[in-house]
Amino acid sequence: MDECGVGQPLNQWFRDYLTSRIFRVKVGDTLSEAHEVKCGVPQGSGCGPICYLLHVNSLCDVLQYSSAYMFADDLCTLRAGTNLVETCHLIQQDIDSVVKWSHDNGIVLNSDKTKFLIIQSPYMCYTDSSPQMYSHNFECLHNGQNSCQCEPIKKVDCVTYLGVKVDTNFSWSSHVDYICNKLRLLLSKFYHLSFKVPSATLKCLYFSLVDSILGYALDSYGLTFKIYIDKLEALQIRFLKLLVNKKTKDICKGDYTKLFKICKILPVSLKHKYLLALNNYNCRERTLILVKHGQGTRSISAGKFVVPKVNNYYGDRTLKKRLPYFLNTLPEDIRREPVKNIFKNKLKQYLLASLSA
Repeated sequence: MDECGVGQPLNQWFRDYLTSRIFRVKVGDTLSEAHEVKCGVPQGSGCGPICYLLHVNSLCDVLQYSSAYMFADDLCTLRAGTNLVETCHLIQQDIDSVVKWSHDNGIVLNSDKTKFLIIQSPYMCYTDSSPQMYSHNFECLHNGQNSCQCEPIKKVDCVTYLGVKVDTNFSWSSHVDYICNKLRLLLSKFYHLSFKVPSATLKCLYFSLVDSILGYALDSYGLTFKIYIDKLEALQIRFLKLLVNKKTKDICKGDYTKLFKICKILPVSLKHKYLLALNNYNCRERTLILVKHGQGTRSISAGKFVVPKVNNYYGDRTLKKRLPYFLNTLPEDIRREPVKNIFKNKLKQYLLASLSA
């Protein structure tokens, strides 16, 4: 807490709160002897998560060559490079630093859950000869790795991080397949419910169950190829057919994409753009550059953002390219709207209006 800037008297209050506690184990009607709690925080306490975050706050400082992304007790480290051997060597040094820090701070690393993923272009095939990475235990590091028997970190082609499946080519194909499987399970339940509950209730269930699954991390995986987005939209249409009556389905027969506008639900391709603009609303002025012309002759580009040039499809799918590119397609009154809630409503109405009638 001192490292995080928490001084007296709050620091002393937390010390008193965490110390001099005991615990007992109950089996049936029998209680064990009382033992003092020498580490950790009271289970289920409101202060527990904050105390843990304060405890691991200094972990990021030990990483010299990698960037750290932490969520609760989960740590993801990233480093970019053109020389694979050198990059792996630097990451290995950071892994060793994390092991030492964990030992010094009384935390046990779960090496079995640690995975190693190389993200690269699909046209490069040298990863089979990539160096092995090790999560050395402290005893191994203390002995200078003289008699190392540590298992190498498992190298994978896809890793699940915070519910999102990231593959080695950033194609998002594994994550889209994962979502499709979840939606197919829900679809059968929606089919049976459509005979028993009103359409309004079914639509409410759609937004709480289906839309939440589609919308989670959509501003990231929505940058995938159109063929994968089409798979999700096909499943969306199957859900929408259950939300409307038979007469509406007959009207839309032959072009069920009209159901999106009728139900006022954005297809995945447009919902991705909607979330992209909405989630970056507060930072667009800091991260994007307005187009400037010295002579003031290009009024058509007034208020628009600079779209950076890219060399490949990886660059084309980056946030710094896609965000200004999409914002420039919006009408000026929406693009310059200063109130976020109004911007949100205008944007959704504009995207719904762009759908075929």
